[in-house]
Amino acid sequence: MITYPVNVANTRWSVVRTSDSAILKHNIKWPRKDGGQVVGLTDGLDFLLEVRGTKPAYDLITEHLSLDTGVVDLAANTHTHEWIIAPLPQPEIDANTELEQAKGFYSDLKNHVGTQGERLNRTETVLAYLLKRLFDAS
Repeated sequence: MITYPVNVANTRWSVVRTSDSAILKHNIKWPRKDGGQVVGLTDGLDFLLEVRGTKPAYDLITEHLSLDTGVVDLAANTHTHEWIIAPLPQPEIDANTELEQAKGFYSDLKNHVGTQGERLNRTETVLAYLLKRLFDAS
């Protein structure tokens, strides 16, 4: 059972068709700014509070984080989601690794880390990375 007024600032809601628990819309704001009850809602539709599990730690370079489709609990008026960690395809991992290396080299260049020769090599690496991304060249 939903208690009114609902918290409109920090909540997201799903619209569910109660006959078959099908989610029609999700991740929406409450339709009334005052958090009051929605008047004139079509019979057979209801709002469910979206609940998300704690976001797990994951590796941005090699993994992708997403939400599952969720579990509908009409009695509790909730649509509960859990986080899914999936491996990225190898080309994305390679691109992310290359980007992180270029960022590290750029940081070293800004802070004048290393000998002049090392800085020159890092400059070339950063420039090659930028040109490759800019012109999609090999």
